[in-house]
Amino acid sequence: MRNHVKIDEIDAKILRTLLKDARTSFTEIAQDCKISVGAVRMRYKRLWKTGIINGEIMLVNPHSLGYKYIIDIAIVTALENEKAVKEFLSEKPYIRHVVGPMGKYNFWTKVALHDVKMLAEILGDIESNPLIEHVDALIWAEAVNIEHVENLRIEPLPVNNTQKLSNAQNSVNLFEAAQIDETDRKIAAALTQNARLPFSTIAEQLGISTKNVIKRYQKLKERVLPHATITVDLNKLGYKAFAHMFLRAANRSKLPEICAQMLQIPNMIVMIRLLGAHDLYTCFVLADFEDLFKLKQQIRTIQGIARTETSLSPIHPAWPFHLFPSLLKGELMEPKFWGVNSPRNSHS
Repeated sequence: MRNHVKIDEIDAKILRTLLKDARTSFTEIAQDCKISVGAVRMRYKRLWKTGIINGEIMLVNPHSLGYKYIIDIAIVTALENEKAVKEFLSEKPYIRHVVGPMGKYNFWTKVALHDVKMLAEILGDIESNPLIEHVDALIWAEAVNIEHVENLRIEPLPVNNTQKLSNAQNSVNLFEAAQIDETDRKIAAALTQNARLPFSTIAEQLGISTKNVIKRYQKLKERVLPHATITVDLNKLGYKAFAHMFLRAANRSKLPEICAQMLQIPNMIVMIRLLGAHDLYTCFVLADFEDLFKLKQQIRTIQGIARTETSLSPIHPAWPFHLFPSLLKGELMEPKFWGVNSPRNSHS
């Protein structure tokens, strides 16, 4: 089990700043924390060394690449058939990663589709296997701005979920396909793996000017790369489990109010509106069972929720989840989208 690493308020403030925007310069962080740039650099390197920070990424908006539909496919089979079913799923070209078990399902996978008509063929193909007892498809209503880093409690600082991330939807339709070329894709691909990569380095690699890279990046971040962030090991921040909660609203017209209240609960770090058997998926991080009991009590106070289903899973070592970088290459889904990045050189 990973050990909880002790940090102070300045470390917590650096983490919170970089989760919100991984390209924040050390100079800006130093001014905000009232310490020197050298001290920020030293603390940043220590956060990497201790494993609290383990990646610098830019999250990809799949809708901007023409993938209108992201679907979770959840599969039920008998325990004795799990190995055979997993082998069956791994052979399918539209399935690139299988996880589970979680809740009542043995396996979960995701597909990214341009056309929802493909879903019927995929489900029919999966259900043709007699070892598979049941398949559910949960279509995401949106696949952008689903991570809520501002809700993560990083002790010793209290959570501050009144400071939401700026939402690019105010000025840009994030569901429209972006007009990008191969150079844009290469720039975006580089930044998804290293969000703090200097523009001059990208320019040198691509044989274009730094000014050109910056201009293209400004366009990409409006729609294709809406959020630069670090990934952190939540175990080292004291968290022991994810609580995955599926909710059904008594009346879907009340869903916006339910979402607004859910966003006020500390450590609610992922929220996805769904079409299907559930209306909402939320993910919470828990430090202990007391957190779970407190969470369930808070949920009970929210009016309009008809029912909930909750399951627990171990903390994954890298969050926010890096789900869609391979879509820049036109693949259906990244084979190892839970991967952890390596330490990077950083601009200051």
